[in-house]
Amino acid sequence: MGKYEPLTHYLENLSDEIWDARFADVERVLGFPLPASAYEYPAWWANQEPGHSQTRGWRDAGWETGRVDLAGKRLRFVRRARQARSQESARSDPQMADLWERARRISGIDDHDALLKAALTAFVRREAAKGLVALGGTMPDFAIPSRERPVL
Repeated sequence: MGKYEPLTHYLENLSDEIWDARFADVERVLGFPLPASAYEYPAWWANQEPGHSQTRGWRDAGWETGRVDLAGKRLRFVRRARQARSQESARSDPQMADLWERARRISGIDDHDALLKAALTAFVRREAAKGLVALGGTMPDFAIPSRERPVL
């Protein structure tokens, strides 16, 4: 039994597609403290192939890591099949593929997940702003430029 096999078993038995975990949660599953390097280096959590023993702990279960936050001692595990389905669907639908490409060009964001996050954030802000306008407010991203008045 490998050192990180308890993590493999835990992830294999999760019904969720995403697990947002604290480092303490991972330590609880493993039954021992993470090494200092897990707290100091994002590369410790890398999904590289062939990976270190800890990488095999999640990859053998079909998961990948992401959103590693060393300061907050948190990270996200994502079931690989979910990522593959999402990105594959975007590639197989010509309209979606065109939208992704246009959004990438406009924003300059190449990373699929970062682009999705930016798009959803913009969408939520815009919809909230519409609600404010309906109540008689103004759009929060709309500003009237100040006018310089001549000194008499």
